[in-house]
Parts: sequence; C-alpha cells; structure tokens
Amino acid sequence: MLFILIGACGSPLEPEFAGGGERGDPVGGAGSGGDDTDVDDTGETDTGGDTDEPVCGALDVEFRVVVEDAAGEQATSFSWPAEISARALFGNPCAGTLQFITPTSCLVDTWTLAGGSGDDTSFSGNCVVGETTWTLEVGEGTSVLADWGILDEDTYQVSARSEVAQTTASEFFSVQ
Repeated sequence: MLFILIGACGSPLEPEFAGGGERGDPVGGAGSGGDDTDVDDTGETDTGGDTDEPVCGALDVEFRVVVEDAAGEQATSFSWPAEISARALFGNPCAGTLQFITPTSCLVDTWTLAGGSGDDTSFSGNCVVGETTWTLEVGEGTSVLADWGILDEDTYQVSARSEVAQTTASEFFSVQ
C-alpha cells in the first residue's frame, strides 16, 4: 500500500498539508471507457478484462479539486465558522493500470487560495526529493489534502498546480 505524507512549515498563514487520501477509493467513471478487445497470435479474440501491464501514463491521470469541511462534506458554500480543506483528487480513468514517475514525492506542486477581497496566498508542497513511482489500478485514486482552517466570510477560489498532470485544477466556494 502506498502512503503519501506531505508536511508544511509552521507559519500561521500556511495551510496544513496531509496525505489524507486513501488508495483504492473508487473514482467516479474510472475504467468505464475504452475497448478491451484484443486479437492474440492465434487469431482468437480476447474480450477479457484488465491487464496488469501499464497502459496509461501521467498525462492520462484524472485530476480535480474539491472543497470540504472538517466532517469531509464536499460543498461550494459553507456557513461561518467552518474548518475548510481543499482536496486534490488523482484518479485512474483508464481501462488498465496507470503508472508514472515523479522526481519528488509531490503530486501537488503549488496551492493557491484567492479571496474575493484580493487576498491571495500561495504555498508549495513540502516535497521529499527523490524519484517516486505511482501506480493506480483501474478505478483507484489517491488525494492530497490542504487544511486552510477557519476562513473569513468571503468568496474564494482554491487552485492546485500539478506538474504531473501538467495542469491546474480549481474550485470556487464561499463562506457566509
């Protein structure tokens, strides 16, 4: 089982980072696409299930961000005061194993929290240097959690930049 632990320095403005995800959690829609029909050397058609061979790489990873409260309830509107966390979800949408290597232990390189009042806060994940191999089976996923704590009443956009996925995922939410 793969565990990811990501930490942050103790500045009161920085969110707390944790590897809070569980590998093996089903990812919606994963493994539902694609054709798994092969013809072997004897000319027979194999319509069987998944193989153990990696068929997808880092650019195939499904990546999105959700916002949740301390109870883990996902929403886009929260009543003040609420402990707010952002979770970057990484999933395997492929019909086979998804495998890739990162130069560090990080899946999220930079988190940014932008408030409607113009306050922006960005932090880098506290990555451990060293090659990390990630393997997600069909329908499997993992996540990285950033705890932002109790935020002021405002509208926000949280973004997570992932060099692995070569994109940024964002979510808008409000605290009322």
